[in-house]
Amino acid sequence: MFQDKYDKNSVSSIFDFSALLTGKSLNEVVTLPGRVENLNNKGDLGRLVETHFFEISPSNREIDFPEAGLELKVTGLNRRSSGQYVAKERLVLGMINFQNIIDEVWETSYIVMKCQLMLILFYHFNKDLPRADQKFVLPPLLYRISDWDEKDLKRDWETIRAKVAEGRAHELSEGDTFLLGACRKGAGGTKEALVPQPASEIGAKSRAYSFKPSYINRIIQRHQGGLDDLAFDQALGFEDATLARFAPYLGQSVEEISAKLKFFKSSPNHKGFLGQLARRMLGTPKMVLPEFTENGIEMKTVRLGARGLPLEDMSFPHFDFLKLYKQEWDESDFFDKIERKFLFVVFALNSDGALRLEKVFYWNMPFEDRLEAAAVWEKTKALASRSLVTFPRASQSRVAHVRPHGRNRIDTLPLPDGSTYTKQAFWLNRGYIAEVIRQAD
Repeated sequence: MFQDKYDKNSVSSIFDFSALLTGKSLNEVVTLPGRVENLNNKGDLGRLVETHFFEISPSNREIDFPEAGLELKVTGLNRRSSGQYVAKERLVLGMINFQNIIDEVWETSYIVMKCQLMLILFYHFNKDLPRADQKFVLPPLLYRISDWDEKDLKRDWETIRAKVAEGRAHELSEGDTFLLGACRKGAGGTKEALVPQPASEIGAKSRAYSFKPSYINRIIQRHQGGLDDLAFDQALGFEDATLARFAPYLGQSVEEISAKLKFFKSSPNHKGFLGQLARRMLGTPKMVLPEFTENGIEMKTVRLGARGLPLEDMSFPHFDFLKLYKQEWDESDFFDKIERKFLFVVFALNSDGALRLEKVFYWNMPFEDRLEAAAVWEKTKALASRSLVTFPRASQSRVAHVRPHGRNRIDTLPLPDGSTYTKQAFWLNRGYIAEVIRQAD
């Protein structure tokens, strides 16, 4: 009996015992019954660790080791070509109880209770191996909410709580927050059963608290003695820290910023120059920012003309006609994109003829506008399913439209009837983006 080998009342005893897994798989440490072997590819490794390593029964307990006040979490990692481990996915913490959260305060909330002391075990995810054969590659970690993290986590929690208290639990979005997410936890699709919320008669889809991948990576980097790629000032929260990087350049022309950063256009038609300049203002020349991509944040640069109207619509990646008509809205790529948080970096053409950095702000799409985007998507799906290509135009929706997004006319994809058509994408209307920018603080 493994329970005889650790003291369930002692955090240090549980922690020391968990270290036996480091460098090994669960199968190398315990003898699993045959019936578990049939479930390895689909089973939850965390449940297997609870049941067969710690020998505690999975249940509806508030925390896994109540006598020690300790929560257990098992999370998968991917390994980059550099050898660095990064989060495979978000870390789900527990369901959001819409009825209870409105009566909670942060200090004694359910989420603080769950996270005040967590034992996190990290394994290397390998899709070709059964779960019980995947190795725990880092030492175990005792996680506590740090003073810096608490500022962002509390603000995220307050954002979630405020929406529920206002009867808007059905409007919750991953883009609402930075570190602590309200992730989807239901079956998805049109048949998912909705749950009641206290301040509205509108049913809401089930949501769970989760640490976003970028936050898990921050935890991993600290655990290994490293720093975040952008090395933000830990006295600031993530939002304030990123905005502070842009603050010294506000009002300056692109030429002035380029001179300060010693980064110039390689040619008059340097594609993506403003985006590259924005990343250098943040402090990195990298094309991909892990803190953004893993947190579901998308940075968009916008150029405003002399009348304050964006010079172009905002594009998203092209979609696959065959994939589109088999999807449900809340499983679609476009849904995933507009659920995110955006960082807008806005350059405006001033009366002096100079393009200047005018405004930088975070934004996520309001619920009503997401409904309008969904209507555009549904219409596009219906047309694509019949191989009809008269897709919604900008004049038909305040928010979004569909138009070509291929390299040229011969850059095509197949339609359901076997014919091909130029690659298409969803775009946010430039008039809509102008509204967003005008309304930003």
